[in-house]
Amino acid sequence: MIKINLLPKKEIKKAPRKLELSLPTESLKKIIIPLALTLILIIGIVVYFEITLADLQKEINQQRTTLAGLKQKIDEVKKFESINKEIENKTKLIEDFKRMQAIPLTILSTVVKKLPDGVWISKINYDDTVTIEGYAFSNLNVVSFVDNLKSTPQLNEVNLIETSQTEFEKQLIYKFVIKFKLKV
Repeated sequence: MIKINLLPKKEIKKAPRKLELSLPTESLKKIIIPLALTLILIIGIVVYFEITLADLQKEINQQRTTLAGLKQKIDEVKKFESINKEIENKTKLIEDFKRMQAIPLTILSTVVKKLPDGVWISKINYDDTVTIEGYAFSNLNVVSFVDNLKSTPQLNEVNLIETSQTEFEKQLIYKFVIKFKLKV
């Protein structure tokens, strides 16, 4: 016959096994010593990099301070250069005024020295060229005046532009226009 057990089966608890790890001390030394040396080396490298980083940060801050000082000095130099240029421009302007101030005097003194008898001037105009309008008793007096002006070394391109006969107080006279340039 067949027997069937319908009762629950009691489970038998087995005692847990202890896992014993037994490594020989030689093997342990071979693992721990290189790990410790590696750890010390890594810590040393990290400390070295931190110190180097701090030094570099200090140097960067010093360089920034120096750069700010140099930028300030550059701004001062630019300011002085602009002041210097302004002074040079004013000096040049004054020199030009002095030179321009002497031109009318030069024109008048040159023209008066070369003015022959029988010729008088009614108008002198100065722009880029000098224009003289005047009167003379004869054409020979006008020609003599033009020749005198042409012989003057301070004058260039002396040209008789126009001469015409007119009447002044019932006497015939010659009106003339002469143009020339000054040598500068």
